[in-house]
Amino acid sequence: MGKKVYFLYTKAFSDIGNMMELVVMNAVIYSMTKSTTWLAAILALRVCGGIITSLFSGVIADRYNRRKLMIFSDITRGICILILCFFPSPTMFAVIAFTLGALGSFFTVSFSAEIPQIFGEEKILQVNAFISRLAAISMVIGFLGSALLSTVVDYRVIIGIDAFSYFLSAYVLFFFKWENSVKNSGNSNWKQWMIDLKEVKNYVFLRPLLLLVFIVFLCQTFTASSHNVGVPILAEELSADHITLYQGLIWGIWGIGGIISTWLIPKFVWLKKHFLVIYFGTSILMSTGFILFLSTKLLAFILFFAFFTGLFDAAAGTYFSSMIQQTENKIRGRIFGVTNLLNRLGFTLGFVASSLLLKVLTMPHLVWLFHGSMIMIILVISIILFSKKMFHFDHDPKLKQEVELVVSK
Repeated sequence: MGKKVYFLYTKAFSDIGNMMELVVMNAVIYSMTKSTTWLAAILALRVCGGIITSLFSGVIADRYNRRKLMIFSDITRGICILILCFFPSPTMFAVIAFTLGALGSFFTVSFSAEIPQIFGEEKILQVNAFISRLAAISMVIGFLGSALLSTVVDYRVIIGIDAFSYFLSAYVLFFFKWENSVKNSGNSNWKQWMIDLKEVKNYVFLRPLLLLVFIVFLCQTFTASSHNVGVPILAEELSADHITLYQGLIWGIWGIGGIISTWLIPKFVWLKKHFLVIYFGTSILMSTGFILFLSTKLLAFILFFAFFTGLFDAAAGTYFSSMIQQTENKIRGRIFGVTNLLNRLGFTLGFVASSLLLKVLTMPHLVWLFHGSMIMIILVISIILFSKKMFHFDHDPKLKQEVELVVSK
């Protein structure tokens, strides 16, 4: 990957700062207001900001220079974070949370869509595995770092680190240039934007495999709410006095599994092929792992299957990104806009459903219901695809001509 890898390291450092800021922001707003309503509102506003801008960030990423969009997103988010150091009120936290969610979509969509152009389409699996590995490391460092730093420094220091990470990312992007892959800027009025969104709908429905992958992905993000709620509950059941410790152990072991998985993927030739088969297979194994370790209170068993789950969770994410990046560059930004929308929408609906169902179900039953349903959905889709011999995420020549007509209009 050469010198281009420094961009990925910078992005990982930004992710660390983002995770530290997320933890600290939640802690500070709760400390200020002593209200779970305010805490829920901050989380909801961040997600809503991303939902609202997801599709339009995809349209913009297909019409303008994606590198400049990432720079704009980084600089603006850095400034927004710094505002909290000088005006730390609940209202300002709410405004900034919404803005961060909205601007985050522009960076995420542009970054994901541009990976094949930066590193080459033949290296997308290797690069995505490396990105997933850095993400797992960033998650562990970010959560542990916020826990340690928050005990010895003022929250403004952690927020300042996050702002610095955004500015550093923008600085690297400013000097790290590549050929602009977007040529179709054209008109930018609202009518044209709606036409662009319609093209995405036509593109997805022309590719039934892509549509099915999106359905599975939406179900996965919905299902993820059960284990995100389940891990804190499990940690409390293990020890009410050491909840943070056990959460850290579980997610830390999970992260180590992800690091090893993404290190192994590029080393085996077979794993570089059959993207759809491996995506479905790793998704099933990931759901199985969550069911197993969230259904027991034996620490050794929990940590073993947390590691097992981390292996396949990271692999599923890597193969999903690699499949979506195989779409045509002219429309790839909008496709990742749809992906970003499904991701945030699935999590939101899942958390609402989880909070309601936990009133009548135990946590293990909720996990069985969500992840068991996920396994069944994938198995049913797999059987249908095998019966129709459609289990290849490739470009059919006739289909490709139809797709090119759609994106060239």
